Amino acid sequence: MTLASRAVLAAITVAFAAAGFAQAPGERLRDSAADSIDFTEKPRDELPLQLPAPPKAGDLIEFDPGRPATLRFYVDPASLSVGTDQIVRFTIVVKGDGGASNVSYEAIRCKSRERKVYAYGRADGTWSQARAPQWTAIHGLTTDGYRFVLFENYFCPSRQSIASAREGVEALRRGGHPRASDLLTTTPMPR
Repeated sequence: MTLASRAVLAAITVAFAAAGFAQAPGERLRDSAADSIDFTEKPRDELPLQLPAPPKAGDLIEFDPGRPATLRFYVDPASLSVGTDQIVRFTIVVKGDGGASNVSYEAIRCKSRERKVYAYGRADGTWSQARAPQWTAIHGLTTDGYRFVLFENYFCPSRQSIASAREGVEALRRGGHPRASDLLTTTPMPR
């Protein structure tokens, strides 16, 4: 087969492959979460921000961030809350091997699969509020790491908000919520 024949064959193969992935006019790509999330629904009014007390190192609950990491991830159970607005709020602590740590007070809105950072912890135990915090979509493990894991396996099992802080703390201590699915499959996680 000549070089020109190979080039023509390759072009035809690419054209047929592209045609196989083509969408009909007006058809949209299917989002697997779209079946359970109403993206057109306006969220309830958000409750006023109340920053929690700084986390205590001895009380933190470690969780698996879903992929190998040199960092360790913790949630402060005393800060975990679920408001009447159905928003799960919590303090996250990320520690490095060298002893450095990052602390932030964050939220997850399960209904719309979004996250928000309210404030960052300072070394003296005070908070620095984030400038103009915005709700941002949680896309997946690759882009949103631990936030996706907290959404999927701990705080929003089956795309529903946990009912109470106690339910979230139990899920963290157990290593995942009983209604959560494995990140890579649709099968329930063993508990």
